[in-house]
Amino acid sequence: MFRAKLVAAIVGVVAVALVGTPTAVAAPQDASRVAVRTIYYDSSRAAELAPLVDQAAQIWNAGVTSVKLVKGSGGITASTAQNGAAPGMASCVGCTRGTITFYRNQIKSSGAGPLRVVVHEFGHILGLNHPQDIGNCDKVMAGGRCDNAQPNAQELAAVQRFWAARPGLSGTGSGERPDDSTIFDAAALAGV
Repeated sequence: MFRAKLVAAIVGVVAVALVGTPTAVAAPQDASRVAVRTIYYDSSRAAELAPLVDQAAQIWNAGVTSVKLVKGSGGITASTAQNGAAPGMASCVGCTRGTITFYRNQIKSSGAGPLRVVVHEFGHILGLNHPQDIGNCDKVMAGGRCDNAQPNAQELAAVQRFWAARPGLSGTGSGERPDDSTIFDAAALAGV
């Protein structure tokens, strides 16, 4: 009887050890690849456009993983005014602190969808300049009399690479400014 209990106990321990032992240990991920840059934005001064500011942040967040737009203070402040030189104006390109101003009359007269204008201005904050083919409705950064508010695959990839290469960027407050001059070059868009 003792022998049977001993064998059963040994078999049980071996079974638990085999089931509980992992067959492979996952290698830790490279911290630089999983770093996500957070840019806070404040839509409280955007009046009637505040819901569009939040929606634009969701659109960009759904397409990129190296940077996230999060509602909060101390980063980008979105506001509205009646008149300006364009439908919208971002104070910086590729930054974590600054302003976006939306001009009501110019949004109405531009023929562009209001959400497209808001997504476009956030594109500047995220590091994108205007492409050469202005008016191309497939690109939110091309402006134009369009309603499409979805960044295309090239725009999303450019933002992804821009922020993945700058995980420690401290923003314009420190005087640092990333080089965004090639963000729409063919090589940048191709991932070269």
